[in-house]
Amino acid sequence: MVKALLTGISMSGLLDKATAVKDAEVVDKVVKKTPEPVKSKTPTIVQDPSFLDQASNIGLVLGGLGFISMWFLNNYFLEDITGPIPFGLVALALLGVSFYMVWNSLSREKTVVLAVAYLLMTSVPYLAGLELGQDSIGIAELQIDEDSNEFTFVVRGSFSEATSTIEVDGETVWSDTQSLSADMVRFKAPLSEVFQGNSQNNRLAIVLSYTLSVESNTGTVETVEITPSLLNREVTHSGARITLVTETSTDDGSTTTSEAGLQIESILGMFGDTETPINNGDHSMSNIDNYLPISSDYTIQLKVMKDSSQKWQSPVISVDGTSAEWVSEVSGSQVGFSDRWLAIPGTGYDPNTGVVEILEREDFFDDDGCYTFQVIVTNEYYGGSTAVHMSSSSWELNWENPGANDNMPTC
Repeated sequence: MVKALLTGISMSGLLDKATAVKDAEVVDKVVKKTPEPVKSKTPTIVQDPSFLDQASNIGLVLGGLGFISMWFLNNYFLEDITGPIPFGLVALALLGVSFYMVWNSLSREKTVVLAVAYLLMTSVPYLAGLELGQDSIGIAELQIDEDSNEFTFVVRGSFSEATSTIEVDGETVWSDTQSLSADMVRFKAPLSEVFQGNSQNNRLAIVLSYTLSVESNTGTVETVEITPSLLNREVTHSGARITLVTETSTDDGSTTTSEAGLQIESILGMFGDTETPINNGDHSMSNIDNYLPISSDYTIQLKVMKDSSQKWQSPVISVDGTSAEWVSEVSGSQVGFSDRWLAIPGTGYDPNTGVVEILEREDFFDDDGCYTFQVIVTNEYYGGSTAVHMSSSSWELNWENPGANDNMPTC
């Protein structure tokens, strides 16, 4: 029993000792735990807003545009764009609005500095432009005056006299000397002297190069290429197409269709040499492919031929630019445009519409056969044998048996 008691005491002591050791380890771990460092707060430094932060962004942009514009005060192209308002005023207006917007967004303490900066932005480019541009030549407003039949252009510059010369493929065809007034003068060159042939073909490739040179009395020379489209003046190609117009009549319950006549159209300008009439009265240029209309002065007349005999001819159509005028025997004075298929005036109206003019059957048709439709164009600004251009389009008309064979094949 004593032994058991001692054993119990011994076990109890061991348990107490073990518990004490465990508690000591826990305490030790708690004590040895490294504390987290305390983060220090960095003080915020408040800075004054910079000039770019305070200034109006729109004002700064306008100021930049105005400053750049001041370098181009002698640019005559920009003068033409602004028209009656001098380009210099546009540049100054940009700087003025910019100054106000920037000044209004800043403190008034910076007014003097801002004013000096804008004065420099204005004066430096201006003074530099006076030095660099005093002998420059401006050539502008190149155009054709259809009323006076002249090629006109404006010369600008700070000199008293200018000599202008036009060359075609390096050969001089016109020259003139004029005095400037208020730093400008308008030259006028007759097209009859200048024009030597179309500048382009129907695919817009250059075939004749027209150049304009201007020399001032101070010795400065400026040369430019004349816009090619201005000097495409000669009709070199034409063609015709015809549309059959029929009418229907009823007699004693029987309906008959007969040929009333033809609607005739022509096309004029420049197109491929291989374009040709096709069956059914049509023309390969009906799709208007690779077609270049001509703005010039010329006349058009259409004639209907059978063999060597003339069966009918249209009134003469006068073209000024691309505006066509004629007097029809059925509708009086009429107008149209020559930059597309142009309807030829006729001798009556389509019986189905009462509006479209047609060449009536009895005015040209006498028997079945091959009829040729000639388009005759007289160009006014090209001398020699090529002044008159003529094309022929021929189709078979078999109308003796009404409505039986109206396919109008080429012949």
